[in-house]
Amino acid sequence: MPQGNHIADRLGAWMAGTLPPDEAGEVRRHLDSCPACAEERDLLREGTSMVAPLPAVVPRLGFAPRAAARASEVRPRPLGAPWWRWAFGGGLTAAAVAAAALLIARPAPRASGEELILAQRLELFEDLNVVQNQDALRDLEVVAVLHTLQPEGNP
Repeated sequence: MPQGNHIADRLGAWMAGTLPPDEAGEVRRHLDSCPACAEERDLLREGTSMVAPLPAVVPRLGFAPRAAARASEVRPRPLGAPWWRWAFGGGLTAAAVAAAALLIARPAPRASGEELILAQRLELFEDLNVVQNQDALRDLEVVAVLHTLQPEGNP
């Protein structure tokens, strides 16, 4: 597949010598001017030099018709009876839905830093509440001594 003006899609055919002469000349000119495609060519040459070519083998007489006939006879067999396929597929679907529900329903764990910030904010809120209710603090002094007082009317 050409990317931009590169010839990577035609490089293999050019190396095999199957391109028409005008396209082969275009590829050759591009390789002279494009270092990226020239590097791709060199890598392909190196790779193909490592792999020994397979010897040409002539198939036995009648091989192709026999293979085609056998391929048309063989049909893929389904897994078990039709009800078994539905039960198996339904079970897999139910398991997938259950797994997705567990992943979605599980609360995300909080980071310890987030809990620390929350605790600090709670302490600040409590301090603010105390400051806003200073009159109540004065009343607390009275409450602190209430247990020492004697009820009126009862000697």
